[in-house]
Amino acid sequence: MPAREQAARNAASIFEAAACGVPVISDLWPGIEEFFEPGSEILLARSGKDVLRYLREMREPERRLLGIRARERVLRAHTAAHRARALVAYLDEIHGREKALA
Repeated sequence: MPAREQAARNAASIFEAAACGVPVISDLWPGIEEFFEPGSEILLARSGKDVLRYLREMREPERRLLGIRARERVLRAHTAAHRARALVAYLDEIHGREKALA
């Protein structure tokens, strides 16, 4: 599977988990910080040791808060309605360019 396709699948899983209010630990991938704030809405791990550290050291209230923040971020900026509006805006932009060229 191409890396770009795998990244898209990973992102979809992260959004689904975050929308459920689940605290998420993810590996690093380019652009993830554009979707979630590391340390506040998502935890980023560079290694298995990082994952174990998060699991062992993070207390329940912190985990719950991380999940709540991630869910709020998804609902505020990353729903299907947001994606639909972005698509319409892109199409309007393309259509406007086509009109300008005609």
